[in-house]
This record gives sequence, structure tokens and C-alpha cells, in this order.
Amino acid sequence: MITDLFRLSYSEPKSVKIFRRLIIVISVGLSIAVFIILCIGIHDELPSINVFYRASNKLPTPNIYLYYNYNFTVGCAISNNTGNYNCNNAISKTTYDTSQSKYLVAFSSNYTITSRITYTLSINITDPRYNVSNQTDYMEMFAYDKEYDLNIIPLSGQEIQFEESLPLKNMYFFGQPRNDIAHYEWTFDRCIRHALISDILSYFGRQRYINIPYIDSHMSTVSTANSDLRTNNYYAILQFITSPPFIVTEETEQRSKTILNVLGVIGGIWSFVVAFYIFLFGPGLISPWGFVQSKLFKSRYKKDVLPFVYEPDTADDFNTSIQKRLNNLEKRIEFYDRFIFDDPLLNFIKQESQPIIKHTTEKK
Repeated sequence: MITDLFRLSYSEPKSVKIFRRLIIVISVGLSIAVFIILCIGIHDELPSINVFYRASNKLPTPNIYLYYNYNFTVGCAISNNTGNYNCNNAISKTTYDTSQSKYLVAFSSNYTITSRITYTLSINITDPRYNVSNQTDYMEMFAYDKEYDLNIIPLSGQEIQFEESLPLKNMYFFGQPRNDIAHYEWTFDRCIRHALISDILSYFGRQRYINIPYIDSHMSTVSTANSDLRTNNYYAILQFITSPPFIVTEETEQRSKTILNVLGVIGGIWSFVVAFYIFLFGPGLISPWGFVQSKLFKSRYKKDVLPFVYEPDTADDFNTSIQKRLNNLEKRIEFYDRFIFDDPLLNFIKQESQPIIKHTTEKK
């Protein structure tokens, strides 16, 4: 089909040649446009997620970061089935983050949770500029999985869409009531995302992954309703409780479309285009007659084909009959040469057949 765009040496009317070229150009152009659109769709498509759950006998303690406009400290206490303990060693010293113009305290424990445990973080304001009576701002909290912390992101070094959402996924705001302290209860579940690395091979179905652990958390507020605990410095209490069984959610990203799928679609479209082209112009050089020649442009062929109409053989004279047959045969040959066979094809066959004839003659 595409070769007909450059090899149009048939004795066709000019209008048929133009129409043939137009059909070829439109068909090829539409096929290329569909291919480009499908490839753009693959690039912009978000991967599908397969989710399954598994039990785990341990959990890493998440890391927590607290930011506030005023200087503050955090106390830590831990309670499990063996008793109550101090965990202030998991609390960092208060620092001033110049990038955000806020004070920062981090909670990072190396303790691996294997049984029911309760962490209690007591937040106290130490900045003399702070006054509870006129405060309208909020303390910010960010939480991350121990193995995929704020300081590790981005771990992959690749362009992963899911990774971009992690810094703000577990972000919360703490406020301080004027009549009592705020008591926040925080719960979390551990998840592992097998994130798809977007490289060239992934678009062809060869998928590579990077494991990104993260936490999915929820926060609720419980008022203490105890004015005795209310002081100008006592800001809030953050408590999170975990207990077995621990359920870990594993998510695997997958592409539903690849370049191979697109090629299959394009192959189907191209097969339809070729079938339509054959319907219009015939199956090829040997029989180049289709709907266009026999129906659509039939009148254009009458004038050119009329000289090749057979002469009826009704003569009684033998010589006259032979001459008419020769004339009809010459018309048939010329008709095939002009309307059926392509001249380059005949020349190619002639060149290929000459060495064979010569070789046969030499053997004799």
C-alpha cells in the first residue's frame, strides 16, 4: 500500500492517481496520529494498584517532627505490659529551622514494637514571648516511616509520582484551647508501596520496582476537661497506641497499557485500513481493479479501455480469422501492459530471467 504512493506507473486517469495518493496519505497520517495519542496516554496514565494484606510480628516506631513558631520542649513516656518508662532519649534537642523560620523537635526511637505499647508525648512551651490568651497559630506535625524518613526522601533517585506525596501525607495541626489542654490520640498502620520506576523498559512491559514503606495515620482530639492541668506552658499531649496483630498493607503498581499493547491496536487498525484500500483499488499489481475503477471512476476508464475491446471472430475466411485473433491477442497484451502489470515489475522479471535462460543454453 505505501509503495503505491511512490510507484504509480499505471495508465490510470489523473483523478484516480490523485485519489489513490490521498487515501494513502490520510490512512498513514491517521495511523501515526492514533499511535502518538496512545503513546501519550501511556505516559500520562497513572498505574493501577494491586493491594494485599499480610500479618507481621513487629513494627518500627515511626518518626515524628514538630514545628512551632515559639520555642518548646517535648517529654516522652512509654508504657507497655512490663511497666512505665522514660523515653526522653528518643527526643531531639530543640533546634531552629532557618528554612521554615520555626523551632523543631524530632521524635525518633530505635525501639521495634512487638507487643502492645503506648507512647505519650507532652508538649511544653518554653518561649517567654508566648501567651496563651492571644494565640491563633498552630503547631505542625509530620510523621514518617522509620525506613523512609523525611531526611531520606527521595530514596529512589527516580521520578516516582507517589514519592512526591509522602512529605505531606501525614501532616497535622495542633491547637491549644484556652480552658484546658488538648489531648490528641494518633493511630497508624504501616504500608509498603512497590512503586514502579518509570524508565523506558517499563513502557515495554518490563517493570522494575522500588520499595517505599510509609504510614497511613489518623488523628482524633479528646479534651481533658481538667482546668488544673491548664497552664500557660503546658501545650498539648500526643498519645499513640499500637497493639498486635500488626497488619501490613502491600501495594504494587502496575501498568495496564504498554507499547506492545499499542502496537497490537495499531496492527488491528492497519489491517482494517489495508482491507479498505484493497476494496477500493484491488488486491495489487496483478489485479488492480476495485470499487474505484469498477464503480466510482468507471466513466473515466471507458475512453482509455475502448480501443482494447475484442473484435468478434465471425469471419469465414481462415486468414481473416487468424488476423483478428492476433489483433485481439495484441490488444490483450497491451492492455495488461498498460493497466494491469507495472512496467518496473516486468523489467525486473526480464532481468531476473535472462541469467537463467543463458545458463540453460550453455548447458545444452
